[in-house]
Amino acid sequence: MSVRSRLLLTIALLGVAGTVAAVDLPANMPKRKPGLWEMQTSGMGGHAQSTKLCLDADTDRDMYKMGAQMSGQMCSKFNINVQGNSVVADAVCNIQAPSGAMNITSHSETRFEGDTAYHTDTQIKYDPAMMGHSEMTVTSTGRWVGQCPAGQKPGDMVMPNGTTMNIKDMQAH
Repeated sequence: MSVRSRLLLTIALLGVAGTVAAVDLPANMPKRKPGLWEMQTSGMGGHAQSTKLCLDADTDRDMYKMGAQMSGQMCSKFNINVQGNSVVADAVCNIQAPSGAMNITSHSETRFEGDTAYHTDTQIKYDPAMMGHSEMTVTSTGRWVGQCPAGQKPGDMVMPNGTTMNIKDMQAH
């Protein structure tokens, strides 16, 4: 995976983490239904990106924990508020990019439709600008599409280019 792809993946994960992670996760965090999830993300420098994720309850919880660890290590501020099926998160984070330290300020709002769909709008500000952009709006949606296909295990994520990686393997590194 190229450095640019890793950076974009990290930023995308921060956006997802901003949706669902905090150092102390609220007990009333919405949970996603186990099975295969299809996720669409747009606003990251081009056309919409589609990924598929095989999810079970443990992987859903582990992704929350991974986001909490990332937030705790990189974010000086992280506030999350859950009200019913809505989650609002605000963060101020510092990451090491290939060009040096970068401050990222984000605000995200996620609306869950039961346990089978969600929609997230995230506004991100970069200082210094990243790839010529000082601000970015990222929209992501996710929907449950059924059981995971044979041969897939929880945590398997099929990336837009067709490669498969496992979220749980990323946690081990």
